[in-house]
Amino acid sequence: MLQCILGGEAMWAEDLVKWLSTPIVTVGGASLSVASLLKGLVLVFCLHFVAKWLGQIVQRWLQSRVTVTDYAATLIARWVKVGIWALGLFLIADFLGIKFSSLAFFAGALGVGIGFGLQTIVNNFISGLILLMERTMKVGDVVSVAGEIGKVVHIGARATLIETPRGSVIAIPNSQFINSAVTNWTLSGKSMRVHVPITVGGDADLGLVEETILQIARSHPQVLPEPEPQVWLTKIGDTVGLELLVWVSDPLDGAKQVQSDLYRSILSAFKERGIPVRG
Repeated sequence: MLQCILGGEAMWAEDLVKWLSTPIVTVGGASLSVASLLKGLVLVFCLHFVAKWLGQIVQRWLQSRVTVTDYAATLIARWVKVGIWALGLFLIADFLGIKFSSLAFFAGALGVGIGFGLQTIVNNFISGLILLMERTMKVGDVVSVAGEIGKVVHIGARATLIETPRGSVIAIPNSQFINSAVTNWTLSGKSMRVHVPITVGGDADLGLVEETILQIARSHPQVLPEPEPQVWLTKIGDTVGLELLVWVSDPLDGAKQVQSDLYRSILSAFKERGIPVRG
């Protein structure tokens, strides 16, 4: 009785081993069995944790260095994980006996299809890498691009997020920062020059006009004392054009607000002193 039971279990085990070893699919010239697929699955599972672990180590090491930004550390760590995945999948395929030469035609066709579909995404991704390497823009800078001005709040792999004075956040593709003109108002510092054009009558006392404008500009709390406010004469004739130049420390929210405050104060002062204002 015991021998029959043991014999039945041995036959069942042999059948299981035979079933696990029987090829069920052919990929790249390699006949893969259930056992082979299970081995490959376990190796991919291990590869996932190895890539994640090494990526975190690289990211922490880069973030500990003062010259590397958090975004750069994250991006480099992501590329390290992609490289580990590519190398690991190649080694797993070689371990399973899969020959890539047999898949060359299908891989080429698939690559062309993916290339057309992901062309824009890849373009934006490469543009993000260029922005990272050139360091012409960083989080916190105030920039003008594509007709929008705002503060950079995030530089991602595909797009850069800009917070506008209206309070909205706009996602601008990274390629636009490479292919179009970009003004970085804070690359060399946080201050910005504000221009306030003014037109008065041709018979106005220019000395009094200039004195009034400069007095108002110097008294504004958001106007920087250095560089000093200036007044340029831009037009003469029946009307006289002038331009007040002041520097402010907040180029995003302060510029328009300061310009509005100066206009209100100048208009009020001109009315009190009888200086004619022209459009």
